[in-house]
Amino acid sequence: MYRWCGLVIQALLLALVVQVAPQVTYDVTCSAKLMKVMIMVGSNQSNVFVENLRGFKGCMPKTVAGKAVIKLPLDNFHECGTTRMTNKYTGHTLYYNRIIIDQAKKPREVLLVKCVLPGDKTKPAEWEKRPKRNVLPPGFFEAEDLNITNIVAHAPTPYLHLAVRQNGRVLDTAYNVQPGTPLEMVIYLDSKSSSTYGLLASYLKVTDGTPEHDEIIVMNGCSIDPYIFGNFETPDAGKTLYSKFRAFKFPDSNYVLFVGTVNVCLKQCRGVQCGSDQIGYGRKKREIPAEMPFDPNKLYEVEMTTVLKVEFAPNHFQPKRGSVEGTFDEIQTNEHIAYRQRSSANSICSFHSFALLLSSLLLILAIRH
Repeated sequence: MYRWCGLVIQALLLALVVQVAPQVTYDVTCSAKLMKVMIMVGSNQSNVFVENLRGFKGCMPKTVAGKAVIKLPLDNFHECGTTRMTNKYTGHTLYYNRIIIDQAKKPREVLLVKCVLPGDKTKPAEWEKRPKRNVLPPGFFEAEDLNITNIVAHAPTPYLHLAVRQNGRVLDTAYNVQPGTPLEMVIYLDSKSSSTYGLLASYLKVTDGTPEHDEIIVMNGCSIDPYIFGNFETPDAGKTLYSKFRAFKFPDSNYVLFVGTVNVCLKQCRGVQCGSDQIGYGRKKREIPAEMPFDPNKLYEVEMTTVLKVEFAPNHFQPKRGSVEGTFDEIQTNEHIAYRQRSSANSICSFHSFALLLSSLLLILAIRH
């Protein structure tokens, strides 16, 4: 009896050890132009890719000797969907991205990799640009006995998510959508910082990666054309932003890059007056403001990118089977058959007339001879 109990306890402990096994180890090396991520995958069959860029050329890892190496450019950070976040008070810049690791019979792992670059000390920080307060008024008196309580708190660093969804499913570059497909763009805060900050989408453009095809769709918090890209809306005071649109593509590329700038404010960002008495986080364009109004709650400026694969289906331009023939048959069974009947009757009449004329000529020749 005790032996069986011991075996059961050992089995439970073994299961517990398996469940709390350490996650995959990785190393991040930063420079001014590159973030290099090295992930120890060992001999396991692992599928490693940058979030939302599964199978995207130029951002795929190289696996050598059980190590998956991903190189994320920082000088052109949009290339592999890396996010750049600038602290408006310290001037420090944070680059971050998410790496997905899929392994057989194991839950998916998400690695948040990041690099912090110090700000330019020659440029004044945002708080240094604020106007100085006036001197104390005459007769100001400060009490001798003061009860001062020191409270030091640190707000969490906000990490944003940018995704394109179809019917609630998040799309990456492994999925192909056809032009005209109804989609939804979502920008939201992570769970740790959602109670501290609010968001405002101040700028958004679409491009295929070339200067020739570069279209701005949101400027200074206002949508340029809601027929192309819908109004940004927020159901929770700026914690989440979403906009509805239909998939579109450029002539020479099957990939559409969305490049945007999002303001992160303490508690909530101030809305932007976009015209028609609408205060928005990217509302319908009537009159686009010349510049964004100053928001004292603005703490971070975040530049984000996501990629969408848009391609026509192989048989998109082929006529559907029976569509042309069906129309032709319908016309043929009505007007064309009647026309053939009239043509046939006219042909018979013409033949009879010709035969009568020929017999008359033969009769005249016979009488003369």
